This record gives sequence, structure tokens and C-alpha cells, in this order.
Amino acid sequence: MSRLKKHNYNLKKWGLTENPFRPTSPDDPEKLAQIFYGRDQILDIAIPTLYEGRNILIRGAWGIGKTTLIFNLINQLQQEVSDINEKMLVLYLSSIPGDSSNEFYRALLLGIADSLADKDEEARDIANTLLGYSIQRTKTTTEGQVKLGLLSFGKRQELPSNQVSPTDNFDPYPLLIRLLNTAETIYSRVVIAIDDFDKKDTIVVQSILESSLDLFRMGRHRGFIMTGRGFTDLQESTLKALGIFSEDIPLEPMSQDDLKQIMINYLNSVRDKQRNDTYPFTEPVTKLITEYAQGVPRQLNVICEKVLRKAASQDYEKIDETAFNMIWESLQKEFTYGLSPQFRNLLYVAYEAGGLSENISDATLDKLDVLTFVELLPQFKSMEEQGLLIRQEDEKGFRFLPSPLFQHQLIAESEAES
Repeated sequence: MSRLKKHNYNLKKWGLTENPFRPTSPDDPEKLAQIFYGRDQILDIAIPTLYEGRNILIRGAWGIGKTTLIFNLINQLQQEVSDINEKMLVLYLSSIPGDSSNEFYRALLLGIADSLADKDEEARDIANTLLGYSIQRTKTTTEGQVKLGLLSFGKRQELPSNQVSPTDNFDPYPLLIRLLNTAETIYSRVVIAIDDFDKKDTIVVQSILESSLDLFRMGRHRGFIMTGRGFTDLQESTLKALGIFSEDIPLEPMSQDDLKQIMINYLNSVRDKQRNDTYPFTEPVTKLITEYAQGVPRQLNVICEKVLRKAASQDYEKIDETAFNMIWESLQKEFTYGLSPQFRNLLYVAYEAGGLSENISDATLDKLDVLTFVELLPQFKSMEEQGLLIRQEDEKGFRFLPSPLFQHQLIAESEAES
């Protein structure tokens, strides 16, 4: 039997049409609604807050579920506003480029203009102008009187067709405010979700917010929801003093029971018949996986995706502890030996130290060949994005822990052999 036939045969044997696990959540609202779990209390707060035209900051570590929450939130908001027959514009903006206020304003202006282009002549002119960016429309839907647009941005190189229109040398802020005011005359409510803001440096985020008070404060019926990874105590004090956000919501690591239900939801999204368990994963294996995920949904998805794929290439009747241990050892070896020497060393040092935090010792800094913890932050950010490090927060601050896919023993053994 060929590899693909064996893979598909075993998935079908387990009642699955495909491997449902992905590192990132789907942007299809129906599929997302099937998978989403465990943040209902946040929706109870966020939906009325945005409807009232107030702003929300969602904070949390990489992979904790900020984007999934926002997608589900705006989908729920769209449906509930449609039910009360109000006219609303809901925008989801992702991958806004640049690290300056003006670049942020230009991208936001283009997103608003694109959404109003069929209703307002000025907006149409702006949407047809370069403004430095192009738009990729993931989805645009209308439910009742509610328009939902999912947009991301990329750089464009061609010249503007109209030299009088805004360009990179034009201050976009006054025009952005004017166009948002126009949007509020067309729609009774405007909600804008700005994702991936957490990928920008916190200093950049603070600078943009401090220079955008009219944008975030003045609209009576427009609300913003933004993601952020976290701020220092001083930056949080500054943001609170600005009075921009009505709600500052931290996303905590999820419990093992919640992660188990997410596993069930993902499996049910591709099952022939719905079940209330994690088959083909057995209960002991499910406990191991949800423990290894350390409360992070993205880490859960990465582990489940890899384990299920490996298991489907074999002839296991189910993924029990025997099967899992063999697969897990293989995955750890592939993961660990696939890392660069620099990453392997950092993960090994992190494991030995029980995680890396601002309280890092001088001896640990010496092992990493740096003088201060701050020097490590760019590297931590990159490794966190790749799922190599997991950031955990508590009342003492945050620390970075190696992914459980990293097998420290392999490094120790290779050092002993050399």
C-alpha cells in the first residue's frame, strides 16, 4: 500500500476525513464556531463593550488564542447586531506593515476606504490610490445590514494613478478621521479589530496609541479591539492614563480540560459522526498531550498535528501510550536535531535553568554569551513565533520555557559523546 493510501486509510478507519489540526485557527466563521471553546466570559464582556463604541485590548502570550478569539468575537457580533436589525460595519485588519504612526494610519485608511468604496465617492478615490499598500481580502460577507470584511496588507511598488491623491509624503491622519466620521453616518456602528499588533515592539505600539487619541477616543459609535503581548508596568500606567481602553483583558493559559475539549472540537469538525471523546487518542495520551501543551492552544495543535500524522502513517488501531511514546520519541529527535546549534544551546540552557526570565543569573548569561537579559529578547521573540519557546506569566512576571518537543537529553548525550 502506498504512503498516501495508508495515511488516508487510517484516517478513514478512525472516522476522520482529514487531519484537522493546524498551528493557526481557520478564518471560516462556521468552522471556527465549531472549534472555539473556553472564552465565553470574555465574549460576554467584549460584545457589549464594542457595541457601545468603546475600545478593548486583548493581551496574552504567543499562541494563547488571541486571533481565534477576535475571529469568533467579530463573527458573533455580526450575527447579534444583525438580529437586532442595526446597520454595522465590522472590519478585521491583519498584518499591518510598518513601525510608524503614519504607516499605521495609511493602512487603516486604505482598509476603511476599501470597505466604503461602494457607498462614498471620496472613499472610492482613496481605495483606487496606492497609499503604499495593497489589500488582500480573505473574506467579505454581509449578514442582514452588517458588513464584515477580513483584510490583510502587503506592499505595492507601482506608482499612484492619481498624483493628487495621498502618497507616502501625505499626512493620512486628518483624512482617516474624516473617513471614519463618514463611516459613522453610513453605519450606526463601526467596529475595527486590529490583529498582529502584538508583533510590533511595545514601544512602537505605545507611540502609535499616544499620537492617536482622536482616533480612539472621539468616535461615539466606533470601537476598536486590538491584540498585544504585554507591557511593562510603566507602559501600562501610561496606557491607563491615556484612557483609550475600556477593557484590558488578559488571556490566561487554558486548563487541561479546556484543551481536551478543543481537541474534541477539532476532531468533530472532520468526523463522519460526532463523538464526545478524543479517539483515536486514548484518555492517558490526551492527558499527556494537554500537559505538554502548557496551557497554549497553538502548542496543543502543533503536537496533535504531528502525532496524528505520524500515527496515520503506521498501522495503529488507536493512539495509546505505547504508540504515543514511540511517536513522541521520534518527533523529539526530529525536532531537536532540526534546530540550529544556537537554538539548541539556548533551549538546553533554558531547560537547565527551569526557564529564562529577568531574574536570570550571571552564570546563565555567560552560557548564552550575553551581558543582559534584554539582549536575548529579540531572539526570544523569534523563537516564540516559531513555537520553540513558550512564555508563561504569573504574579512574578514571565519566563520562557522550551517546547516539550525539545529533547534536552539528546543534546546532553551528544555533548558526552564529543
